[in-house]
Amino acid sequence: MTTNALELAPPPLPDAGQRWATFLDLDGTLVGFVDDPAAVRIDETTLAALRALDHALGGALAIVSGRPVAELDRLLGDFRPSSAGKHGHEWRMRTGIEATLPPSRETLDSARAAARELAANLPGVRLEDKGTAFALHYRSRPEHHAAVLEGMERIVAGAQTHWVVQRGDHVVELLPPGADKGRALVRLMSLPPFAQRRPIAIGDDLTDEHMFAAAAHLGGFGVVVGSRRPTSASYALAGPEAVRRWIASVAEVHA
Repeated sequence: MTTNALELAPPPLPDAGQRWATFLDLDGTLVGFVDDPAAVRIDETTLAALRALDHALGGALAIVSGRPVAELDRLLGDFRPSSAGKHGHEWRMRTGIEATLPPSRETLDSARAAARELAANLPGVRLEDKGTAFALHYRSRPEHHAAVLEGMERIVAGAQTHWVVQRGDHVVELLPPGADKGRALVRLMSLPPFAQRRPIAIGDDLTDEHMFAAAAHLGGFGVVVGSRRPTSASYALAGPEAVRRWIASVAEVHA
């Protein structure tokens, strides 16, 4: 069920004895947005809160992001929680990365070239090459939204191999089919230490709606960050600082 209500309440804290698992988006959730995704940094206060929550949950914390897992590692330093990157196309359960089968090299090269050409023809649009996925960011030039979306859909229509167009907050991505953040959550919930816990999914973007729905289906709930509506999340937090305070509070309850 979706709601348009802006006045969603903040999420509750767990009752004594409840076993939670927490799934966190990164951009727009743990950190604010910037024009260049490569310029994002996670401050030490947020990292400390994540470490405390991971410890309190017995490792049942996962970062679920559109970024590649290697990029998550760069941002998180020596903190290595379970992670799902590229919207679930990459996995790392603390012991290594498991990736879905990527498209052929020829297919990747063709999509990359088309996305690069589209970006070059739209001043201010930035191409993020994720290796097996390609994102066009237009935060600094929001007037290019329609052109970016239509251009990416043309690439998909002209490709011999299936791609998926994924819309996000001032970004449109080309992804191989077969994965999303909801499926990532479901898969993680089937494995220890996540299994038999209540899933809590936190994110800000349209891509996080899959997580919210999956968490609710498994007996948990979603938390939308910011004012984006409608949403299937049950609760809301104002921004990354509110997320940091809340996860620190959850860690204290679980400690």
